[in-house]
Amino acid sequence: MHKIDPKMNEYIHHWGARRIPFLDHEAHQPFETDQTRRAAELLQQTAALRSVMLLSGDNGVGKSSLAAHWARQLDPGRYHPVIITQSTLGGSGLLSTLISKLGAQPGGRRATNLNLLEKTIMQLNGLIPVVLLDEAQHYQAGALEELRLLLGLNLPAQPLFGLILIGDPHLQGTLRMQYHRALYSRIAATHALQPLQPEQIEPYLRHGLSQAGLERQLYDPVVIDQLATASDGVPRTLNHLARNAWIEAAKDQSSTITPDHLQAALENVPIARDKIQC
Repeated sequence: MHKIDPKMNEYIHHWGARRIPFLDHEAHQPFETDQTRRAAELLQQTAALRSVMLLSGDNGVGKSSLAAHWARQLDPGRYHPVIITQSTLGGSGLLSTLISKLGAQPGGRRATNLNLLEKTIMQLNGLIPVVLLDEAQHYQAGALEELRLLLGLNLPAQPLFGLILIGDPHLQGTLRMQYHRALYSRIAATHALQPLQPEQIEPYLRHGLSQAGLERQLYDPVVIDQLATASDGVPRTLNHLARNAWIEAAKDQSSTITPDHLQAALENVPIARDKIQC
């Protein structure tokens, strides 16, 4: 159990909350929309079929947190999720990292590691490995080609693992390039997450507060409209602003989060401040 900073504890106590809202943690339930439900459906389909999926979206729309939450919910009696976030890896580094995350000690030669990977997967006793590559747009060409080769390792009746590529909108363009066409042709499902719509901001805020034990809307209606504009509906920016305004109101001993509190929050969040000042 992590100790809570005394000041943060004061803010929590002021609102009568269980925790600070709009922070990612394992107990947090994501805000569901039609598009996140569709994404989860395709993720599950990809895992079950050991196929390849591309999950894309602009920075901050919540693709990584959605995928991580989904992976935590996978049936441990059927699946073995592997999340790799080191997007600067080359081909050999990616192979070694995959082996290590599957619980084995990689060697120094590719041939040795390929045999070890296959053996390690066989020792999972039927569990399906599901590999999630976050920030995949940054992977070197050699790493993506290594993935393509691993999917067809020893030409089994079906791939040894399911693969989910998570990246920004440019990733699909990169994969379309001739060098990656073989991997691109293996993609069986794609889903692009979009920012929240203006009408979703209020229920999103209410959901975020409820996750912290607060069952009423604390934000002035004017603030909700301003949050929609300042965040462009991007959940990461919205979380930063909503949390900062929540703290500013607690400092002010206020029972409502007002435009003044949001203005103070805007000064702390450069991506939103820059937009307002343009």
